[in-house]
Amino acid sequence: MNRVRVWVVAMLLAVPAVAAAQEAKQASLENTLWDVDQQWLCDGPYQKPYAECVKFRSNYWVDGFFEVQSGGTLRNKEEMVATQAAANPVSGVRPFPADFRLMAVYGDVALGTDHTDFKTARPDGTVPFTSDSHCVRVFVRVNGTWRPAAAGLVPVIPPTEANYKTSGAVSTKSPDEKLEKELSEIDQKWMDAVRTAKVDYLRQMYADKWFEIIAWVPTVVLTKPAAMERVAHLNYKPGEGLFADQFRLMSVYGDVALATDRRIRKIADASGKIVSTPHRALLVFVKENGQWKAAADAAVPIMGAE
Repeated sequence: MNRVRVWVVAMLLAVPAVAAAQEAKQASLENTLWDVDQQWLCDGPYQKPYAECVKFRSNYWVDGFFEVQSGGTLRNKEEMVATQAAANPVSGVRPFPADFRLMAVYGDVALGTDHTDFKTARPDGTVPFTSDSHCVRVFVRVNGTWRPAAAGLVPVIPPTEANYKTSGAVSTKSPDEKLEKELSEIDQKWMDAVRTAKVDYLRQMYADKWFEIIAWVPTVVLTKPAAMERVAHLNYKPGEGLFADQFRLMSVYGDVALATDRRIRKIADASGKIVSTPHRALLVFVKENGQWKAAADAAVPIMGAE
């Protein structure tokens, strides 16, 4: 009996120690990825001349890198490098990331968020902050080193540029057409479940650490429990809701798949007229126990005609 009591006491004492070790490991990885984030954006201790920064990114981003930019433009690594190499911004025009948070880890893939501010050069020579995005950032571990894999920039304060190229990533080939079809079907069921408030389906379809940043509440990181509560109280009228198309599988890292789609949000205005707003989404899926689940998404408003 005494041995049992000693064993029970030992187990109870071990639980806080294990929890503390897990928290320390989480904090360590968060610090590592914040460092990667700053290297990615040439910020903090990694500031460098613009041309050097572009050259660095071209090697730092993994080959399957892509980004859904704050105007809704989808660009792959090749297009990102070409676009940035062709630009010649004045000194001080660059990203300013802050408030990095590690949200989830799936093997060699990690998901985080940050707030990134941007400056714009004005005719009077000033370079003020003019836009702000709440971002989902994806990292993949390659040969033991964490590197940037994808990003979705949801504008809190939208950029002011008048023209956008809102398609992009034209040279990206599907890495797995069969998987692309499977995930596209899951995407459609996902949107149908949101429109019809199928909470039970969404509860099993979302990974436990699922989260999203969406354009209509861009300052909030919506977690799975909050989403279940929100969906349970949705009351869409006929014709309203989220409708997805243009699904594309962009890259696959083991049991994690990165994709994109166009999500059209249809909501009736005060007069009863349905107003449609298109968004380009960054989507993350994870395979758990043989089943693909939604792990995260960022819905970016598309500014300008496609």
